[in-house]
Amino acid sequence: MYITRVKALPIEALHETFDDQYPVAEFRGLHCSLEYPVKAVNLPEVWVRYSDTGPLRQSGVAHVEDAHPVSGGRVPPYTRFRFEGSWEFVVVALSSVERDRVYDELVATIAWSGFDTLRGRFRKYLEANDLIDLTIRTDEIESTGESAEPGTPWGTDEVLYERTLNIDLIGDFVPDPETGLIVPLSKIQITPTVDLELDDQVRGEGGFDTWH
Repeated sequence: MYITRVKALPIEALHETFDDQYPVAEFRGLHCSLEYPVKAVNLPEVWVRYSDTGPLRQSGVAHVEDAHPVSGGRVPPYTRFRFEGSWEFVVVALSSVERDRVYDELVATIAWSGFDTLRGRFRKYLEANDLIDLTIRTDEIESTGESAEPGTPWGTDEVLYERTLNIDLIGDFVPDPETGLIVPLSKIQITPTVDLELDDQVRGEGGFDTWH
């Protein structure tokens, strides 16, 4: 349901960023993929993994979605779920120098995605997706080590130089309980509950605001 989309999003965002407009020409077209490929690939490359760091839980209080995302008709109520996790980006190359240079570009892309016009496409792509409402933590990037080991996933004896970084994220999504598919965010409609209606009455009578 949500895992497949959460794993695909950073790969799509990096491809969107490292295109023919990327500010450093050498790294234009940098390839990214999901975890370890079983067929030979052109290196350097970035492999992406995702891990949950907290339980999947319902989010909100008395929050109900009860309109079909396409027809707008009434459907059995369903709700929003929240998750917490971490993306792991593994930079892989055939030399330590190349690995470190790609690592630096990846750090710049993530850390400066809110400021630089071209690198900013990384965050913009994530925020513009219509299935997962994401918040990523770009002000703290954790380096989880480096390695140099002989042997590749596709069976050759080349030495692979790796360096890994992690960033944390939280997100929420709304699944359709009948199909298991995620409802597009642009189609979500919120239904007021009795509590919310009472709060409106309190505010109209000069009382204080109560948030749900």
